[in-house]
Amino acid sequence: MDDRKPTITSDALQIVSKLEDDHVDRLEELIRSATLADGHGPIGEHKFLRLKHGDDLGVAVLAYQSNELVGYAHTLAYGDSKARRVSCELVVEPSYRRRGIGSALLRKVIDHANAQHATSLGLWAYNDSKASRHLARSFSLSPQRRLLHMHRHSGEPPTLPTPPSASIRPLRDGEEETLLALNNRIFEGHPENGSWTLADLKARQAQTWFDAADVLMLEEDGALAGFCWLKIEERGEEGRVGEIYVIGNAPEFRGQGLGRYLLSAGLRHLSRRAVDVIAVYVEQSNEAGVSLYHSFEFHHHHVDVMYSLTLGGGAT
Repeated sequence: MDDRKPTITSDALQIVSKLEDDHVDRLEELIRSATLADGHGPIGEHKFLRLKHGDDLGVAVLAYQSNELVGYAHTLAYGDSKARRVSCELVVEPSYRRRGIGSALLRKVIDHANAQHATSLGLWAYNDSKASRHLARSFSLSPQRRLLHMHRHSGEPPTLPTPPSASIRPLRDGEEETLLALNNRIFEGHPENGSWTLADLKARQAQTWFDAADVLMLEEDGALAGFCWLKIEERGEEGRVGEIYVIGNAPEFRGQGLGRYLLSAGLRHLSRRAVDVIAVYVEQSNEAGVSLYHSFEFHHHHVDVMYSLTLGGGAT
C-alpha cells in the first residue's frame, strides 16, 4: 500500500463483478508473490469467494501495466440502500509498490462506494503495518475494528469434563441448510458472519481444505447448541495450520460452559490431525473471547485493522 500520486491511468483499471478464470489465475500469482514478500495473505477468503462466483453487491478492481496484473482490490456491500456500507481489501504486486497503484485502487473503490450511496467504507489491513497506516491517513480513514490473530502450540489442551446431556458429532451429509440457519442465528448482526447465504456456505465446502469431519456439531439433549468449524491447510513457513475457522453457541445455550467444552473438543481434534500450530481470529473488543483463548494458552501473533471512512450515502 502507498499514498503517492498514482502513475497508473484510469483506463488501466478494470472493474468486474465476477472473476473469470484468467483473472483468478493472474490473481493467484499476485497473491503468492505478496504473501511471500509480506509473510501473510493479503486478502480474506470471504469476498474472494463471492467474486469468484459472481455477486451483485461485490466488485473487483484490477490494475494492469503492460498487460501485467500489478494490483487488485475487491469490495462487498452490506445493508440496504438506506444504510449501505462497503468493505474493501487491496494488494499491490511487491515489485510495483510505491508507484501510487494502491492509491489509485483505493480512489476507485471510494468512487464506487459513493456511487453505491454507501454511508461508510471499511478498508482491511492484514497484519497492520506502517505502509497501511500511511495510506489510511492519506485518505482520512481512521481505525475502527481490530481483529487479533492468536496462535497456540499444537499440544493437548486442558481436559474438560463433558457437560451433562452434551455430545459432539461431525457434520452430516445434507445438513447444509441446518448449519446455515444455526450460523446466522449465532452471528446475527455480525458484519461478516451474520448473513451467509447457501451459496456462501457451499463455496467454502468446495474449497480443497474442506472436510466435513472437521465441522464439529454440538448437541445438548438432542438439540443443536453450536458448532466448531476447523480449517486445516499448509501455509508455507508456518507449516500445517489448524484454524478455529468458525465457533459459536446458539443464544439459548450460552452461559452454560458449553463454549469452553466445544473449544476444548476442537483443539483435541486438531491435535489428532497433526497440525504444527493452531490459529484463531477474535475481535479485540470481545474481552470474554480474548480471555477464553488466553485461558487455553493462545498468544498474540498479529493484529488486522479495519480503517473506516464516513461517506455521504443514503437512498436517493
